[in-house]
Amino acid sequence: MTRLAAKWRRAFCLGFSPRQAKFNAACADKQCTAAVCFAVARQGAWPNSTTQGAQVGMQADTVCSGLAATGETSRRPLVSVVIPNHNYGRYLPACVRSLLDQNMDTRDIEIVFVDDDSDDGSLELAQGMLRGLPFAGHLILSLSRRGRPGPVRNAGLARASGLSLLTLDPDDVLLPDHLPRCLMALAEGADVAYTDYVLEEAEGEREVRLCGFHRWLLANQNILSPTALFRRELWDRGARFRRATAYEDWDFWIQLSLLGARFVHIEEPLYLYRMHGANFSFTARRQDAESKARLVLANAAFFPSWTRTWAEGLLRGEPDVDPMERGVIPILPDAANRRLPLWEG
Repeated sequence: MTRLAAKWRRAFCLGFSPRQAKFNAACADKQCTAAVCFAVARQGAWPNSTTQGAQVGMQADTVCSGLAATGETSRRPLVSVVIPNHNYGRYLPACVRSLLDQNMDTRDIEIVFVDDDSDDGSLELAQGMLRGLPFAGHLILSLSRRGRPGPVRNAGLARASGLSLLTLDPDDVLLPDHLPRCLMALAEGADVAYTDYVLEEAEGEREVRLCGFHRWLLANQNILSPTALFRRELWDRGARFRRATAYEDWDFWIQLSLLGARFVHIEEPLYLYRMHGANFSFTARRQDAESKARLVLANAAFFPSWTRTWAEGLLRGEPDVDPMERGVIPILPDAANRRLPLWEG
């Protein structure tokens, strides 16, 4: 185990939120080592841990698991990468290659591949490709058709064993420093780490620079990238990708903020995001006004009263409520209360 990995493991043991102060103090008093940290974790003694599979309310129709060539690991991996898939087999080799190319010991990475009833050979490709690769382990789940990324991600996250979690669409690619930089951010006290990215479209590539985190910025629009790394404690405390809105990612980040998560923005493009016609995000765009309104009402405590009133008006179909531009929710009173002119006649 490298010195860097040892630092990460110690930080994951000592760096959890104040809600775990009692556990942290006990751990610190014993001059907790990585071995103690992971012994506790493997015994299921982390505070607020839950039986995750029952909470998700879905089970895989078929489960196929495999372990790294070195044999079963004696400790939890640092990170579990959940790959939800439906007919994206053509992208999978590059996605997996990018995980092998991370500038860290890949034996600290667990892969959870979740197939949403593909008919392009994705499942068989994943089974053949992941076998024998030098990861901490891999798990392959085959689901009956769910039809959207959220429940597929949930199925994988429920089975993941890593101390931190990340969902990665198979058509995206992590650059070599993505996981090491995000893991270091968590080791230094963050609960969620997100990076800038390179957007690949039909017209070419361009860098997308995101802004630093603030609660009101997240309320106004989704300021996080889909590949943010987060502590599994947040999953254990009940955050889920929900059907409440087509803006599943945005809804999930708001849930983490409501749980008190500390967000850190890494100001460097560290993954490639491919935009094409099959992206689920286009579904949300087509349902923009309704999706935003449902997002607000599903997270009512996160938004001011005037924004909740705006959302209720949209869902009632009030013709003079301004739906705002795509992907934007009004958080200032003047914007939320603005009314569109109605034609008479």
